[in-house]
Amino acid sequence: MREVLFGVVLLCSNVWSTPPKPSPNVLAWTKREIGAFFSFNMISELPKEDNTQLFCINVGGDARYLPPPKDFNPSLIDLDDWLDVAVLFGAKYAVLTAQHCSGFSMWPTDVSGSTGFDYKYGIKYSPLMDGKYDVVKAFIDSCKKRNVAPGLYYSLNQNFYLNVAGGLVMNSSLYPGQEHVSQELYNKIALAQMTELWSNYGELSELWFDGGCIPGLEEAIGELSNKLQPHAVYFGGCSAANNLRWVGTESGEPRYPIWSTAMATSHGCHYGSGDPAGNTFCPAETDTTLQQFDKWFYRKNVGYRNVDTLKTIYMKSVGQNTNLLLNVAANSSGLIPDIARNIYKGFGDWVQLCFGAPVAKTAGKGYSFTLHLNKSAIISKVVVCEDQSDGEMVTKFNITATALDGLIHPLVTNGQSIGNKFIADLGQPQMVVTVTLTITTAYDTPNITDFSIYECKE
Repeated sequence: MREVLFGVVLLCSNVWSTPPKPSPNVLAWTKREIGAFFSFNMISELPKEDNTQLFCINVGGDARYLPPPKDFNPSLIDLDDWLDVAVLFGAKYAVLTAQHCSGFSMWPTDVSGSTGFDYKYGIKYSPLMDGKYDVVKAFIDSCKKRNVAPGLYYSLNQNFYLNVAGGLVMNSSLYPGQEHVSQELYNKIALAQMTELWSNYGELSELWFDGGCIPGLEEAIGELSNKLQPHAVYFGGCSAANNLRWVGTESGEPRYPIWSTAMATSHGCHYGSGDPAGNTFCPAETDTTLQQFDKWFYRKNVGYRNVDTLKTIYMKSVGQNTNLLLNVAANSSGLIPDIARNIYKGFGDWVQLCFGAPVAKTAGKGYSFTLHLNKSAIISKVVVCEDQSDGEMVTKFNITATALDGLIHPLVTNGQSIGNKFIADLGQPQMVVTVTLTITTAYDTPNITDFSIYECKE
């Protein structure tokens, strides 16, 4: 039998008598498991530009101009179709780039009354439906119709229109299309735009800050978000509570173990694999692309990763105690190409086929669980989930199986984090008559909500 062996990690003595507990909002987020990330903005309308980071100053951007709003005209855009694609691969939540590095707003922003600045770089000044189309509203409405929890990405750290990088207004010459503002005014504009996004579109499930918070604005942003979106979770900090963390790679294949806890920062927590001795419940999100070469915005000649790659990504994200946020990139017309749609569907079909019907399952409180089969069965996947309402309890476990010959064979040795979900891939299908989960180290008696085995026909 194939044994899943994890490198031994020596755990230091934990200073916490009980693990940190999650907020109800963060706990609910972990159970959604799969999300869709819709990357669409002005850069989508420039298909001849190979560099999709073109407007991201100091992080790959090298733009020497800013396209006018009239260049944004995805005439076939259909947010209902976008969300139908998300449903195809099982997304339970979705995040839209309401504003990306260029500074182009996907909603009809108007902050002149509160800031004195007429923000003229956005959809209100585009020819799309004579400037009367609100992409953010269409996105929210489409999410609600499909019971997909909506979230918004706001480019706080990058705004090429206003010559901002790292949250700071640059002291440099302006290129055509850019406008000069002071740091004080930019801060006011950012707060005013976030107020619009968080006030006008109902309850949001996730607020995405790429690159973290602006120094000096953490308190103001935290107070604003807690006031207007108290049930949202936060990727990238900017809040003292309800925080998520980046898993540390965009490959889609983070390394095990991945813990639900991490060490807190002043407004968030440290990114990466987490820490079993962490002092805050701050679960990880694995964000990755369908397109090859880490391309978040559509490019015709880049190509796509295949369904088999997505299977691996699922096992190493959802199956290792992180949520998977899978990118969806529409082309310059606003359409999702059929080849991408088919890959998403193939992936979603595989998840349902593989994990839809267990060979056997059980649940309960305790340290040892055995699945006794009436007759031998072929399996290739083992799923374990724990109730994290009181925190992540399990820190070490093993899984064994009894084969037809009556011998006990190890399936998982030196297992560590379980969290929301752990999936063991046994490689080749194996014939078993019993499978046993043994928890060797835990803070307190674990509540295992799912211990199940699957044949998972490929």
